[in-house]
Amino acid sequence: MNRSGIERGTDVRPVFAALLHEVAHEDAPRLFAIIEEYGEQEDARVAGYGLAYGDHVDVNSVEGDFRLSSQSPESALSLFEVSTGDEEVKRLHLVWLDRPPD
Repeated sequence: MNRSGIERGTDVRPVFAALLHEVAHEDAPRLFAIIEEYGEQEDARVAGYGLAYGDHVDVNSVEGDFRLSSQSPESALSLFEVSTGDEEVKRLHLVWLDRPPD
């Protein structure tokens, strides 16, 4: 790749390279995590990571054995709640990774 991040071997003018980046960023999915809370805000672990597209989300568990597609991050969170099976998990949280914490 060259400095613009465009694949080598393509003849791309800098102005067009900027347009390509703009289009890619506009349509990029948002990254989120589903976090399991243990105890009363005592400990936590990431259960899965997801990509939110305009019309659906795809989520993979961190253990790699559970994948799902859903209509929204909130419905994916509900499916993870049903499938957790761990009595020590008090609740699950949806955390957007492109926003700083409050």
